[in-house]
Amino acid sequence: MSLDLSEYVGIPYRAEGRDRAGCDCWGLGVLVYRERLGIELPSHTGYIDPLSDAAAAMIEAGKSDWQQVTEPVPYDAVLIRVDGQPHHIGLVVRPGWMLHSTAGRDSCIENYLRPYWRARIEGFYRHVG
Repeated sequence: MSLDLSEYVGIPYRAEGRDRAGCDCWGLGVLVYRERLGIELPSHTGYIDPLSDAAAAMIEAGKSDWQQVTEPVPYDAVLIRVDGQPHHIGLVVRPGWMLHSTAGRDSCIENYLRPYWRARIEGFYRHVG
């Protein structure tokens, strides 16, 4: 199964951004969920790139209607460790590929199975709310 999220490629990175003018990693997820699924994800202050420890802990604990899964499908979140802590998030678009936004570059679709990302994956999470 594949998901066409190409319309979200090229959105400029902007810390705490939540719209097409600019997004951080969490903001990109907020934007896609709002526009594509009609779901309003929490947009807490303090969500910046890298994803805050509090945000990652909330997702991991299921406090934001997220459930860890082993077989990711489109729209599932990929939680990624940076410096040993879960600090970054992307959205699965098809097996092995994620849409994400990182500081210093526009949003893009990238292979999360390449060694750099694969070694840092904390887990995959599905929104169930």
